[in-house]
Amino acid sequence: DDEKWWVSYSFYDSAGVFIGETKLPVDQTTASSSGWLADTNGVGATVLPKDSWKTIIKFVGGKNATGTVWADDFIFTGRGDWAGQDWNAGVGVPTGWYYWLPPNGGNDGLLANGFENTVLTTEAAHSGLNSLKFDLPFDRQPHDGFVGTKRFLLNGTGIGTIAQLNPEGLGGISMPSTVNPGDLLRATVWIKASNLVPDSAAAYPATWSVGLTPLFDKGNGNNLGYNPTGPDLMFTFPAVTSFEWTSYSADFTVPNDPSYKVMEVRLHIYARFTGTVYFDDLTVQKMGTSTGVGGDTKIPATYMLLENYPNPFNPTTTIQYALPQTANVSLSIYNVLGQHVRTLVEGTVTTGYHNATWDGRNDQGQTVHSGVYFYRLTTGQSSFVKKMLLMK
Repeated sequence: DDEKWWVSYSFYDSAGVFIGETKLPVDQTTASSSGWLADTNGVGATVLPKDSWKTIIKFVGGKNATGTVWADDFIFTGRGDWAGQDWNAGVGVPTGWYYWLPPNGGNDGLLANGFENTVLTTEAAHSGLNSLKFDLPFDRQPHDGFVGTKRFLLNGTGIGTIAQLNPEGLGGISMPSTVNPGDLLRATVWIKASNLVPDSAAAYPATWSVGLTPLFDKGNGNNLGYNPTGPDLMFTFPAVTSFEWTSYSADFTVPNDPSYKVMEVRLHIYARFTGTVYFDDLTVQKMGTSTGVGGDTKIPATYMLLENYPNPFNPTTTIQYALPQTANVSLSIYNVLGQHVRTLVEGTVTTGYHNATWDGRNDQGQTVHSGVYFYRLTTGQSSFVKKMLLMK
């Protein structure tokens, strides 16, 4: 056994107790194979005593194994409600991160969405050796996808522990030493891009984009669920077809709820985006304590588009934004197709914190349908896009 290669599928129940393992040994009856060979067991050969809540796939070489072996397309096919899963896209994701690349969290052999090209690469790096690469063809089918960090505690255990996950800079995020409810945080990531389509970005400002999504949760277990209301913080690229390493940042606030103990950050590709982007050196920095909006006389340190509230909403919601100086401001609503729905603010706005209310109507005064909408703040100095949900 010490000289063998194999693929292992290990299964665990909801309490994290090991409930079974399937090993697929690599055929070594000949020293070399002429091409790719399927290493599989039969239909029904893996039977579990209870539902598996977590499955870990390992490609293993015994301690005395020799030779060169490639493994690809890790698949598990069920015979119940779950038709099957192809975890292949996860092979390129660095340790300490996880991914959601559709459909159903993986490719499932469906390549029209373009996420089969999502890998950890040495082609480019802002620091160290590696970066995370999305390479999405122009003719791909629209669909969101992300690669995200695992959850990290907000109790001061961040610096040192998280940064050591990968010395190349990509495998973990640098976190502040202490994070409290109400703190204003800034996530920064370095991006390099090519094969961009400025015309598409202009036509679909809310869906032809990339960005990041911070989420806060009440526990660190994999099966504790996810907070579905995290903000989608979209970056606005310059009207060019390519650019070199550039720092992009987004500000957000820790929920004023002490029960939130952990956070994660997702590097996000939105539905219509096409092109090649590299992500590297994600950091989260504490900017201070959020002072709120409406009547606050303090001068903001930076341009900010904050979370609308309530979200989801019906029929009205309040959108919050902040300006460190007087600026020419445009605040508009778009639907999921990138079509303009409503202009809420247009013109010069003074320094400070401001509110704008949307009543679920378009510029013609007609009530719009339920669904996802995007609100975009443009100041001339910067541009921000976030997502909200109208429910009726």
